This record gives sequence, structure tokens and C-alpha cells, in this order.
Amino acid sequence: MDKSLISFRQTGMVLMVSLIFLVLLTLLAVSAMHGTILQERMAGNTRDRMLAFQAAEMALRAGDALLGNPGLPPNGPGIYMGLNSSPAATYTSVQQWDTAYPWATSAATISGSLQYVAQQPRYVIERLSTTASCGPLPKQKNLVHTGEGYYRITSRGVGGSTNAAVILQEIYVRCS
Repeated sequence: MDKSLISFRQTGMVLMVSLIFLVLLTLLAVSAMHGTILQERMAGNTRDRMLAFQAAEMALRAGDALLGNPGLPPNGPGIYMGLNSSPAATYTSVQQWDTAYPWATSAATISGSLQYVAQQPRYVIERLSTTASCGPLPKQKNLVHTGEGYYRITSRGVGGSTNAAVILQEIYVRCS
């Protein structure tokens, strides 16, 4: 047998196998890179959500502190002491609830500045009733006893981007 004829036929096969192997390695690398990018996005979104939650919690505590004072402030930005005087209280139909709440003009901001957030947290305090039943309260973590009347504190926090927003609510009970 002629050895030159056998080696001539096999040279193209090695090239074909190596190209297929290279394509498979490229697909594997692209798939791994896609998974890593997805995990980075999820971690960033989780961080944004946690920042927004912490900002909303900070605004909720600012509203608690304001209601914890002996003298209540009058109506003002974010404070609606008259029954049904808040912009949210005028929402009586489904269409009105679909519209955005005017946080920029109707809510109070916290004192101080919070870093790493796109917007400073805001809160709204609404009086829900002028009298409060001062008997035993249900065992819930978000009810606080001190003063007269029921108040709803709604807070909004934004994370590192405006796409991550968290809204928290708390019912505050003041009993004399």
C-alpha cells in the first residue's frame, strides 16, 4: 500500500473534528457568560430593592417620630389631620386608584439626606378617625399605642434607580 495516499485522505478529517470541537467550546462559553450576566443583574436588582425598602422604612420611622410628639402638627405637606382631606381619601373609583399618587407634591420628605438612593424617601400621615378604642389591641407588629385617634402612615422609598420603589403602610393608634 502506498502510505502517501492514506495520509492524504485523513488530513481533512482532523480539521473538521477540531472545528466542531471549537464551536462546542464557544457555545459553552457563551452559555456560561449569559448565566453570569443574569446573576449580576439579579444581584443588582436585589440591592436596589433592599435600598428602597430601607429608605421606605426610614420614612415610616420618621412618621412614627412625628406622631409620637405630644403636640400634633397642623396640615401640611404629607400631614392630613382633617378626615378625608388627603389626596388619597378622594380616590373613590377604580379609575382614580389607577392614577399615580402625587408623591412629589403631596408627601413630606425625611429630615437629612440618605445616600445611594435616586430620590429621598417620603411619607404621608392621614388621620383615619378622631377617637381610638384604647382597649387591648390585636397582636400585630404594626400597631403602636400612644395618643388619640387612628393614623395611617404611608411611606415610599426608592433604591439606586427609580425603577425600584417600595411602599409601606402602618396604622398608628394614639390613646390618651
